[in-house]
Amino acid sequence: MNKEIRSIIYKYGIHPKAYQKIGNAYIITSDNKKYVIKLNTNNYDIYKYLVSRDFLYFPNNYSDDSDNYDLLEYIPDLSVSKEQKINDYIYLLGLLHKKTSYKREIDLDEIKEKYESITNKINYLRDYYQNINNAIDKEMFLSPSEYLLVRNISLIYAILTRSQTLLNNLYNNIKNIKSIRVSLLHNNVSLSHLITNNRVYLISWDKAYFASPIYELEDFFRTYYHDIEINDLLKNYESVNKLDENEKSLLLILLSLPKEIKLSNNTYHDTKIINNEINYLNKVYELLSNQEEKTVKVLENTSNL
Repeated sequence: MNKEIRSIIYKYGIHPKAYQKIGNAYIITSDNKKYVIKLNTNNYDIYKYLVSRDFLYFPNNYSDDSDNYDLLEYIPDLSVSKEQKINDYIYLLGLLHKKTSYKREIDLDEIKEKYESITNKINYLRDYYQNINNAIDKEMFLSPSEYLLVRNISLIYAILTRSQTLLNNLYNNIKNIKSIRVSLLHNNVSLSHLITNNRVYLISWDKAYFASPIYELEDFFRTYYHDIEINDLLKNYESVNKLDENEKSLLLILLSLPKEIKLSNNTYHDTKIINNEINYLNKVYELLSNQEEKTVKVLENTSNL
């Protein structure tokens, strides 16, 4: 423990009996309480902002903006199921996004740039998988991983086609809007950053920034799709922070962009990676199909007016 950390501990009247280093943080044990001390980045300002927005789901911070380290309340993490933790996490993100949201002005150039960026990504992925498909077609004997990919390649093409259609519709819907919703994103998705005790707490705010909440949802859903159905996670999130149709469309578009699967000489590893991605894309395809059905119903109802 360095001299600066010791000086901060004594500055706040803490007399350590023991300490434990975990990663970049120290757990300090005093006579009747435990604390966490870690290097401060932008956390002090983040904590102040969260309090101003009545979002209090983080440990108490005893340090001030003159300190180079955060001195935080230590909260023991109770044992709960992974599914419960995931649901608590997504609910808390919904609350965070709602309490910190505001409208940010945008212009047509910004919208067009984003549209072209995603379109280029879709085209790149289509060419990428077409090239892989062509290379595999030249093989006389296919490995299990190659066979699995070729067998499901039509799913990848179908999702890319649907996402482009959804993107075109989204662009037509929003190219004349003047503002979008942005929120503070925790931007550090990991169950290790959620503590469950008398209530739930988010820790590790070092990467927090303001952007559309859709980007954090994409990251969260891609990380935990195999543990809980995406539809269930979305319902939990929207129980506190309702997404509008444009936000839902953007989320589906981003979720539908497949990863670049790179084949190696390890067939077992490749088969596992491809199988995981195909399972993920099947779930996304179902979401896209449900969205199309809703869109058709809306158009039918509109035409009958």
